[in-house]
Amino acid sequence: MMIKRRKFICLIPGFVVGSTSSILLSSDTKKYLTIKRKRNLPFFLGWYDHIYNIDVSTQVSSKGINLLIPYVGEADKGKIQAFLDASKKVGVKVLLEIYRPLVESENILGVKDFIRTYKNHPSVYGWYLYDEPEIKKPTPLSPDLLKKVYQAIKQEDKSKPVALVFADIKKIESYADGMDILMWDSYPCEEGVPEFEWVLSYRKALYKVISLANVKNKKFWNVLQAYSKSQFKKRLPTKVEFRYMFYLSVFAGADGLLFWTHYLSSHSWNESVLYPTIKELQEYIPAIIKGEDLSNPVQVNNSDIQVKLFPIPNTKKYLMITVNHNPTQINLILKLTQRLAGKIVTFNKKTITNLSPDASFSTLLNPYEVRVYQIG
Repeated sequence: MMIKRRKFICLIPGFVVGSTSSILLSSDTKKYLTIKRKRNLPFFLGWYDHIYNIDVSTQVSSKGINLLIPYVGEADKGKIQAFLDASKKVGVKVLLEIYRPLVESENILGVKDFIRTYKNHPSVYGWYLYDEPEIKKPTPLSPDLLKKVYQAIKQEDKSKPVALVFADIKKIESYADGMDILMWDSYPCEEGVPEFEWVLSYRKALYKVISLANVKNKKFWNVLQAYSKSQFKKRLPTKVEFRYMFYLSVFAGADGLLFWTHYLSSHSWNESVLYPTIKELQEYIPAIIKGEDLSNPVQVNNSDIQVKLFPIPNTKKYLMITVNHNPTQINLILKLTQRLAGKIVTFNKKTITNLSPDASFSTLLNPYEVRVYQIG
């Protein structure tokens, strides 16, 4: 992408701080929420799949995937053990789903036995308590039931986290006592629906969920659409749509990103969209975990552009991510603090320019485009 250098002879009026602090939700869609959340490693990037796909860990571990959530169904202990053993060989962790009938029937003894059976396996990171309990048909699972099962899990295994995933954000809060990890799944890309037509409602919902996770002191993992299915009129996200959802989640403060689902994914889409995006982020995860550098505020000339600057640990370099939240192309003019003046700007592993003497540069950003730069 062509970067256009500009000479700055005076401070440009109309600059806004591109690195935003926490703000209250509002109906103004030009406010882009950033919650200051303390993140800790590991930052998981994971696929959903079936327990019967024993080879999935081998297939995806070299692509930056470090977590799997297998649907257990009615698999016997041998199948579960084989899946865990295969994951161990390649260093992939598993969020292990508890047999659903045990949870649904509030079989506390059965749940505890399940936990005892697998809790010491090195691949087991935590427990997947239930999949969308708030919309289970014909009757949703009650928050009280899941709270009791959660307590039973903790009696047997205090060290591992328990996760729940939700689709209906209005019903999440009542389940807060039944989880350590709050997961949200929303798949907005549909056949016949133009690119990004979903963006405002998706962004608003994401902000609400992550704000709730923050208030309730839960980890937050966002589940991104990575499948298509004509039966449900779902299409794969375009590359621009996926990158936007991916980095919007990172910006908003997600502690991990999951992808639904491997058995309905497309090999060509994975290789051209998903895995390159993961690879791009992977080397910068330590910087994301360290957190935004608020001592070096970034100024931009348009409030629809969000910019974050992260110090890269053990270096004098910075990760800079820019997101255009606007449906039109924008000429971004960006100004950093004077201490970064003259530093090299790298994009796609190539040096594109040096910051000007007043630590500025400019470029054109396409609608909803995300760019990842290295400074220094």
